[in-house]
Parts: sequence; C-alpha cells; structure tokens
Amino acid sequence: MVLLALSFLLVSAACVGTPSQAADETGFINTYPSQLLTGDIYVLKNHERISGNLSGVGTTLIIEEGALVMGDISLVGGSLEVNGRVTGNVNVVAGTTEIGDTAIITGSINQIFNQTKVSPNAVVSGQINTYVLPVSGEQDVSQGITNLMEWLKPGFWLLLQFLRVVSMMIMALIATSLFKQPTFNIIAAIRRSLAVAWGAGLLTMFSIPLVSIVLIVTICLSPLGFILLLALMVCVVWSWTVLSNMVGIQMTKWLHLDWSPEGTAVFGALLLGIVISALTLIPMAGFIINTALCSIGLGGALLSRFGTASA
Repeated sequence: MVLLALSFLLVSAACVGTPSQAADETGFINTYPSQLLTGDIYVLKNHERISGNLSGVGTTLIIEEGALVMGDISLVGGSLEVNGRVTGNVNVVAGTTEIGDTAIITGSINQIFNQTKVSPNAVVSGQINTYVLPVSGEQDVSQGITNLMEWLKPGFWLLLQFLRVVSMMIMALIATSLFKQPTFNIIAAIRRSLAVAWGAGLLTMFSIPLVSIVLIVTICLSPLGFILLLALMVCVVWSWTVLSNMVGIQMTKWLHLDWSPEGTAVFGALLLGIVISALTLIPMAGFIINTALCSIGLGGALLSRFGTASA
C-alpha cells in the first residue's frame, strides 16, 4: 500500500522534464514544467520560470527576484522564500514562509500550522488565509485554559470513553459477522510475523497521511488524497476489530468459555476499549502505545493482502 501511494507521487511528478534553455521573447532562459520536490534546497533563479505547479515535501524552496511560477506553490513541512512572481496560490503546511519586498503573488496565501512573514512592500492580490486553533488572539489565555478544562471534566471524559467502547463493540460485531474469514486471515498473518506486521503498520500509519496531504494540495490529484485518507481510516477501524478478536480469543481460552466468534469479538472489544481508555490518561505515552497497538492490526491487514491471503 505504501509503495502504491509513493507511485502516485511519482505520477504527480511525471511532467518533470528537461528545461528549455533557449531564451524566448519574454527574456526567460530556462522554462521548467511542473515539479515535485523532496528534501534539499531548490532555487528558481532570475530569468527562470515554472510553467505549471510547484509541490514539495520537507524542502527549502527559494524563488529569486525575476523568477516566475505560472501556477500554484504547495509546500509541506518546508521553508519557502519568495522574491519573484507567482501567478497562482501559495499553499504552505507546517513550515515557514517569507515573502520578500519584490514578491508579486496573484493568488492567495493559504497556511496551516505555518509561520509567514510578509514584507510591507510585497504585492499579494489575494487573501492570507490562516488555519488557527479555535481561540482568537484577543481572547485571554486563562479563558482558553478554562474552556479546555471544561472539556476535560470527568463526566464528559467518561461519556467519550463509554461511546468509544460501545463503538468498538459494534464495529467488532459487524466486522466479524460480515468479514469473518478475512479477519481471521489477518490474525493468522500477525501470529506468523508479529514484528513485520508491526513495522509495516507503523510505516503506513505515518506515511499515508503525509502522502495524502501532498496529493490534496496538488490540484490534479486532490481526490486521490482524500481516498487514501478514507482507506486508512477504514483500515484503522478494521485493525482494532482484529485486535479485539485476538484479545477475546485469548481471554475466552483462559476462562474456558465456549462462545461464538461474534460474542468473542464483542467481549474482546469491551476489554480492549477499557484498556485504551485507561491509556488515554497518560498524556504522550498513551498516544504512542495506542498507535503501536493499532499498527499491529494495520500491518496484519497489509501482510494478508487485506484478508484475502489465507494461512
């Protein structure tokens, strides 16, 4: 699944080619097609232009004065410096952006968890749209903490955990009833190669969201990013169902109970849900442990080709 997702990244960069180095009537010497950049430092120099979109992950991108991007710039987890001209939007996620004195941006600047510095001499025709936490800058910090404590009251927390456990039990019942054999195929794959399943699941858990963000900000492939995220969510739910079955099978074996697969799955979901709720009380360790557990089921699904490969 990871290789498939990465292949789509290569497809999005398929238009990358050799630049034309003959000067045209506009004075541009090098003209490049759309580019997908990863890591390192990339500089679009004076008298160079991109005839398309620029997308990057974890890279430092510098658009010098006199350079032109005839499309959008989309950067995730990187650093962007613009002193030239951009005819489209600038989309930045989790990074830093500096718009210099000579920058001309026809579109808008859209940022999420990003720090942007715009020179007063820069020209930005569109808007600067910033995603922020639902607390305004004018709001008192102490008031924000008070609102947070309202959400963390024991009664509300218990209600959330109750709904979580009930949801897990319902999902375990449905998945085991409708996809009994695929679920047990995944369990068999985990038992054969626990370490491999955990590693594959962990890699997928962190790589797919990153790949999806890149695809979403790339206009021509944006639907694919949402599809990947949706597929990951389905796999995560199924992985908890698989783990619920494993816990239920082991516990009923220890207690010498002879229950149906559906009843065993629901029982396991109940026990696993209680454990997960307890782990959420540990601020960071709880998230790490829950992610590691979920990765086991996700990796088992990958190893068994989503339950289609029998033991």
